[in-house]
Amino acid sequence: MTQLADRLSDLATTGVRAITFQDIGLPADAVLDQVPEVAAGPLAPLLAEAIVHACDAADAAWKQAAAAFPAGIAQQSSVLALTSSLETLLGSAATTKALAKPLNGALLDGLTEQVEQGPLIAAARLEGAVRLAASDAVKPYQVWDILEELPADGPEDFIERLPRVLGVALDCWAQQETRVSTAVRELLQHLSVDEAADVDAMFELGCDRLRTALSSTDLSEVSRLTAEARSLFAAADAAEEARDDAAAYLAVCDSILGFTAHNADQVAAAADRIEQALERRRAWLHGTHQPAWLQPRQAAEVAWSQLLIQLRTATELFAADVWMDSWQAIDAVLTAYRAARTIQPLGTTHETPGLARLVEPAVEDGFLRKEAFLSALRHAAAHPQDAPRSGFDTATAAAVLARIGARDSHSPASSDPDGSDDEDPEAEADRERLYRIAPTVVRQLGEKDARHLAANLDDTGLAAVESLAYDNDVARLNADDPLIMPLLDSFLTQMSEHEAFTGAVRRTFSVLVTQTLLFLKSRSDLTRTSLVGPGKKDDPPFDYRRKPEKGHRDANEGDLQRDFHQWLLAGPLNGIVQVEPINIGMGRADVMVQFGPLRYLTEMKQDSDDNSRAHIEGKYLTQEAEYTNTNAPFGQLLVLDLTPKTTSSGTLRIDELAWVASHRPRNATTDRLVLAGIVTGNRITPSAYSR
Repeated sequence: MTQLADRLSDLATTGVRAITFQDIGLPADAVLDQVPEVAAGPLAPLLAEAIVHACDAADAAWKQAAAAFPAGIAQQSSVLALTSSLETLLGSAATTKALAKPLNGALLDGLTEQVEQGPLIAAARLEGAVRLAASDAVKPYQVWDILEELPADGPEDFIERLPRVLGVALDCWAQQETRVSTAVRELLQHLSVDEAADVDAMFELGCDRLRTALSSTDLSEVSRLTAEARSLFAAADAAEEARDDAAAYLAVCDSILGFTAHNADQVAAAADRIEQALERRRAWLHGTHQPAWLQPRQAAEVAWSQLLIQLRTATELFAADVWMDSWQAIDAVLTAYRAARTIQPLGTTHETPGLARLVEPAVEDGFLRKEAFLSALRHAAAHPQDAPRSGFDTATAAAVLARIGARDSHSPASSDPDGSDDEDPEAEADRERLYRIAPTVVRQLGEKDARHLAANLDDTGLAAVESLAYDNDVARLNADDPLIMPLLDSFLTQMSEHEAFTGAVRRTFSVLVTQTLLFLKSRSDLTRTSLVGPGKKDDPPFDYRRKPEKGHRDANEGDLQRDFHQWLLAGPLNGIVQVEPINIGMGRADVMVQFGPLRYLTEMKQDSDDNSRAHIEGKYLTQEAEYTNTNAPFGQLLVLDLTPKTTSSGTLRIDELAWVASHRPRNATTDRLVLAGIVTGNRITPSAYSR
């Protein structure tokens, strides 16, 4: 051990408040020679303290010793020592400025090779380099080059720490550099289906969508991107219970879209949720160390919370029939209107932020819906001296009135009678209404069909359709679902061992399997709003998954067949689905999906005796396998589990409800692979297990 290391160890043992070069008590020349070796060892954080003290005090005597530190830290093999040293150095503005360039070079040199050799070290070095570039201490070009070269499939220890670093990159450079932002988004998209990083990656992608929405000036883009962000936050929140930041941002999206649709209940519920999420987050983080560079995200959550309180108040006032204090009501609404431009929770600085594109028309519509409110606003703007307190926002009131007046002047009644206007104001208003109230409907149907649908609905009806579309969108989810994707990956790995699972068969059957797994997941969520399984004449719709109520018939495989068929019809396979095609393997299959010459059959069964895999395979697998004898050797078997649930101690998870089964008849040479899945029936509510 060197003299410098000995002195640092002794000082640490004595518990000095802050280590300085003066406390070390060695000549500058001796320290200079030993700095690289100590910087590469376990005492590097202590040496970093001395360097920070010297830089903050502008002590030129130790400048050379400080400059030698980056060369040593490049050889550091301890993750704890490296991260602690960087935290200390980058916490000082003077030190960061003095060592930025050599430190940046040390962190990035050979980083891509380090990913395989020491993934944890590589992740810590990349984080430090991104922090340097993000703070403008160095030019970001070297970091951009590294980000573009990062492997999509690296060691798990590296991959699981990557999303937050990539999120910081998008926070800083998404609007500045198309090249690197495109590469980062593609990498995050890849990580969103990697089990080691999927939840964090989906959260960062959601932040990116929301950030882009808030910097857009096109209403359709704002609405679409906000809806996409909402889906990503919902997936991250559902996948990890403690992900309170995802819950908070999900509530943000719900509240904004609810406000634009004048849905007071949705805004109020979202505001309550974000307050609860932030309270839980504060409780979890209480007493824990939080790096300074992560503070902006927490500050953003607080800003969102403030905005939501204002939106909730404004929405409640719009919904009220009478205002006891019209001045207070108008002031609250104008505060929300103004906040849409002044609060920038994600750091956007665009001249016309997307948040305002959603909030401002909703405020204007709110006044137009309430003639008494509009009259009160006009009086308040004309006579601000009548306000019961000083500080009434006359400028914002005038701006709102001006915009409302401009909208009235472009109404159909006041347009050019000759029809010479280049634009149709009524059509633009309809389009704006559609994107504000029903963004998910637009995303699913396309603008043309969505506008046709909306033409026959009032705002309440359109909001109800949006709610149904969103429920379906969340239920179906996307290919980045954190629960389904690992399961799908394992199934594809199993099926890839079959010689026939190649080319068109792999592409087509994988699509069907994905939709089936999503179906199984959605039907595992027991709700009171999903009425599925409509029967025949005199047999009203009912939830066939629930334990039958008194006087109601028992569920059967026909209910499962109809539900699965309707699910496929609502998804990407809607044009190629048939029910009960005959003459298939000398039998009648329940549901068939046909991709040109390739066809895949799904057999439906019910069982009230046993829901074990061994029982289901032994009783039903051979029949389904027979249907594969004249086409690709792949099929599906879905079983409605009607075993009693009162003594079952609960129901099965989705990853326990689906598996790939193999069957080979006697003397045959080809395996038949069948995706087997269970839909749990006879269900009781979770609370019933506690009685």
